[in-house]
Amino acid sequence: MIQLSWNHRWVDLHQFHTLFSHRRGPAGTSPVPTAERARHPELLEVGRGFVPDPRTSPCGRLPMTALAPTRPSTVAPDARTPLATLRRHRPDIEGLRAVAVLLVVLFHAGVPGIPGGFVGVDVFFVISGYLITGHLLTELQAHGRIRLGAFYARRARRLLPLATVVIVAMLLVYQAAASVLETRTVALDALWTALFAMNVNLAMKGVDYQANQDPSPFNHFWSLGVEEQFYLLWPALLLVGFVLVARRLRTPGAQQLALAGLVGLVAAGSFVWTLDQMVKAPAQSYFLLPTRAWELAVGGLVALAAPWLARRGSLQNGLLALAGLGLVGLAATQYSEATVFPGAAALLPVLGTAAVLAGGLTGDHAVQRFALGTRPMTAIGRWSYGWYLWHWGPLVLCATLLGRDLTVQEGLLLAAVTLTLAAATFSAIETPFRSRLVFVRRPRSGLLLGAGCVGLSVVLALSVLQTLGPATGDPSRQAAVVAVDSGRVDVLSVAATGPVPGNLSPSLDDAGRDAPDLAAADGQSCHARIVSPELSENGTGTCVSGGTENGSRTVMLLGDSHAHQWLPALQEIAPTRDWRLINLTKGACPLYDVQLVNNQLQRDYTECYDWRTKVWERVAAERPAMIVVSAAIFSEREGDFAARWSTGVDTTLARLQSTGATIVMIADTPFPRKDIPKCLAAHLSDAQSCAFSVDAGQSDPQRRAATTAAAQRAGVTVVDPTAWFCGPTDCPAVLGNALVYRDNSHVSTVYARQVAPLLAAVLPAL
Repeated sequence: MIQLSWNHRWVDLHQFHTLFSHRRGPAGTSPVPTAERARHPELLEVGRGFVPDPRTSPCGRLPMTALAPTRPSTVAPDARTPLATLRRHRPDIEGLRAVAVLLVVLFHAGVPGIPGGFVGVDVFFVISGYLITGHLLTELQAHGRIRLGAFYARRARRLLPLATVVIVAMLLVYQAAASVLETRTVALDALWTALFAMNVNLAMKGVDYQANQDPSPFNHFWSLGVEEQFYLLWPALLLVGFVLVARRLRTPGAQQLALAGLVGLVAAGSFVWTLDQMVKAPAQSYFLLPTRAWELAVGGLVALAAPWLARRGSLQNGLLALAGLGLVGLAATQYSEATVFPGAAALLPVLGTAAVLAGGLTGDHAVQRFALGTRPMTAIGRWSYGWYLWHWGPLVLCATLLGRDLTVQEGLLLAAVTLTLAAATFSAIETPFRSRLVFVRRPRSGLLLGAGCVGLSVVLALSVLQTLGPATGDPSRQAAVVAVDSGRVDVLSVAATGPVPGNLSPSLDDAGRDAPDLAAADGQSCHARIVSPELSENGTGTCVSGGTENGSRTVMLLGDSHAHQWLPALQEIAPTRDWRLINLTKGACPLYDVQLVNNQLQRDYTECYDWRTKVWERVAAERPAMIVVSAAIFSEREGDFAARWSTGVDTTLARLQSTGATIVMIADTPFPRKDIPKCLAAHLSDAQSCAFSVDAGQSDPQRRAATTAAAQRAGVTVVDPTAWFCGPTDCPAVLGNALVYRDNSHVSTVYARQVAPLLAAVLPAL
């Protein structure tokens, strides 16, 4: 039994000695038998060290060990040359990873000059498609099949150990340093991240104007979710295409051509779908696999066309790679967050990356020797996966704890710290799990490792959620409801200056759900979503949202979400005055006739214009006795927007006056510039610390003043609610027992109802 065991061990060592032999066969090929290469496709001879095959990297940003490789061998492929005989070690790909991660990290750190640094993610996508497709194609051509268990085991051991460490670290740090509300949000995001679906989570809430838009320390995992979903589907697609079509062809070149046709169809279909979804569902088009698949497929096309591209010597002299690098740089410096993306604009970084990959198939060139293949670039490339995972969380956490945006210097300092952390975890975590023989030789071990990593993240996130208590104030302190005295509120006397009251309403835990009632009398929502041009959910609702159905007077509330926040107050008033109250509001869409670029849609806000047309038709049909309008003015706008805004206000108010209705304009409420519930949850012992100055709350004061002046010129009744929210110098976060704001700009429904008598006192009689 002992002899058998040692014999078995000797056979294993002998096989690995053969696999790692330093001798090469003719034409630069490896002497390793085909059967051994097939058993261990991730292992590759490089100089005196052993590194994973670059084409087996599970995603373009995964670093690989570079152990002083000898000069890479080159081949002169002919039409029948399979991908397996092309240049295998690609220092230029390591450097390209470095370019990608540098763009993303420096962009997030706020470094000027690269407003389009987010295109680094697209570079990663193309590299991933190239590497994974190349590996799968080699296995298909050698054996006519794909060992899915081994494939997913490699992905698991390369991706999941470090990702799990990052998830666990962020959860523990937030639990120790952040508020209950912040930690609860982070724990929920950790669940999505652990289940490879952070991109789905962001897509589902990305178009919700009412949702809290504060960043999560796991937001950047959306791109990893896209790639992990790609890994689940791509092997099956290539296998089906090979079995049904390509295997019937005789030569590797013909097989690759057939698969290239299939991948080309996927790329074209995904790209066309992206262009369509950019208009209909922009958040989905940014975050989800179907609209990002074409980028990964482009990388796959380069892998499938590699033998043909390698025979074109004019493409391998460095000029194509230089041009591709220039396209990536052009996108990084000329694009910005206002660029419509990832539509046609994504072609620039995607095709640029494809050009760099296609230009380095057979040997090194000047771009590799003097740029991409230099030691600093290849080192950063090896650490790129870890740096990408580590860099974002500390940026978000520090900004949260400081209560402000970080400076460029602070961002660069954190980038340097996380690069050091990435280098350390590369040696301590990534390399051991990637190269340890127990995982290399036994796919089941890799799969169990992956399942354990996922399970650990999920269990920890659930346990954090279970242990978090409610975000409550001091139970011994019970504040009174705000008292309205003679049409005014004494802000100074009712402002919370000590601990947050225990009877705060709404509670901090419920604040995010404290939106005005969206349903009309017939149950349909009449606060239109951003992507909808309709007045109600299906365009046929009555939108009667308060008062009596047959009231003696019809009153209409028109505008964006800062008009909608006054619906609870008007609903309190309407029954007492026998009104028929109609709510027609739409997220981020003021009634004023101004052309808008919606930040979430990243394009001209056409849904808003269509909605306005329907509003005017409804106004004409209803002939209301009074129209109440309001709009958010909470960010300074550059260029001629202020002038166009004033013109639009003048035009709209004149049109409203022509209806014969009494027109009331409610000036915009003070703008906190921070999420009030989260601030209070972090400062439960001192509610006053979440107050903000009157001056800070008057965002874009010139446009606010111009809007009020235009209304006064038009003879419109103007209601300025600032005195209901602020004292002489400060605007408190808590008044009486009321939480004043439910997020970073919208008034809570509780406080809107409490000040309803104040609004009623200044509304004209009908």
